[in-house]
Amino acid sequence: MKVYDNLDISKVIEAKPDITCIGAFDGIHLGHQALIKLAKTISSNYQILTFDPVPKKYFNNLHQLLSTKDMKVDILSKHNPDSIIFMNFEDVKDLSPVNFCTILSNKLNTKAIVVGKDFKFGKNREGDVNFLINHFGSSNVHVLDDYEVNDVKISSTLIKSSISEGKLNLANQYLGYNFKLTGKVVHGNRKGHEIGFPTANISINTNLVVPKYGVYEVKVLVNDEIHEGIMNIGIRPTVSNELKVSFETHILNFDEDIYDSVIEVELLSFIREEIKFENLKQLQSQILIDINSIKNK
Repeated sequence: MKVYDNLDISKVIEAKPDITCIGAFDGIHLGHQALIKLAKTISSNYQILTFDPVPKKYFNNLHQLLSTKDMKVDILSKHNPDSIIFMNFEDVKDLSPVNFCTILSNKLNTKAIVVGKDFKFGKNREGDVNFLINHFGSSNVHVLDDYEVNDVKISSTLIKSSISEGKLNLANQYLGYNFKLTGKVVHGNRKGHEIGFPTANISINTNLVVPKYGVYEVKVLVNDEIHEGIMNIGIRPTVSNELKVSFETHILNFDEDIYDSVIEVELLSFIREEIKFENLKQLQSQILIDINSIKNK
């Protein structure tokens, strides 16, 4: 598999795909996976075209994401495309629909396409599915309808709302996998060590959606090994007056030095909201309760 990062649209890529699957793919949720599955049923020789930044992020820098570019590559690669192409949205946002289709044909060797029914492209979003059909022919444009679970249309917006509200079970169901946070372990104030529950504080990409403040049951991937743990996301009101959001994970039965390591944390379920305790002893007691709540599942 080849990854074309920040594709130079003036050049022709080497790939000769049977079909090109196009989308923003933020989070690669069940709807996106259905799009990819459709492409694969047509031909295993397919490529994925996506955009960096995603259009909504380009027009609104405050727009939060479900996945970084690296996360996208990691998840998309599991679907075994021949190639993943990241097109710089700045390069294509002002193209006419005709010129965009010409790039698909002449630069990306696209002969057939898979898209969602709401796909728009070109300057002022003037291009749509009908434009693609007129350009490539109806037999070469495969359109996927809305993907629904229990009569609910799955979307990145819906999933982000679920995560922000602490509805992890729903978010993970709609994603088709457990929502993940990845980051480097950085030094904190060591309050966790003081009360007997050391935590790995991770630095998270600021473009990602922030889950509801509180404590979560998690799985932690450290050096290719999976561990159980609990994660607190929030402003730590018991030990700090700062408003900076922290992501602290206590890994059960683990005492290795992992500072500066990159770890991956899967959020499994929401345990409780973040609380300000009167003292560290109360916090310590509550952490024991939180740990027992996942041990007794």
